[in-house]
Amino acid sequence: MKGSPRSLWLSAANRAAGWWMGTAANLARRQQRAVLADMAKAAAGPKAKRKRPAKRRTG
Repeated sequence: MKGSPRSLWLSAANRAAGWWMGTAANLARRQQRAVLADMAKAAAGPKAKRKRPAKRRTG
């Protein structure tokens, strides 16, 4: 067996900490993007509704 038990434990702990930090960072980024999108929508005002082209009747 290579490595001491302490080294193996530290490697596993580091891997878990990295996963948690990455997950937390992604969550923070998602929340920031959502807030910025809401602010941009509020600043732009309501969108004008698109008019659908009239359907052609054949027959």
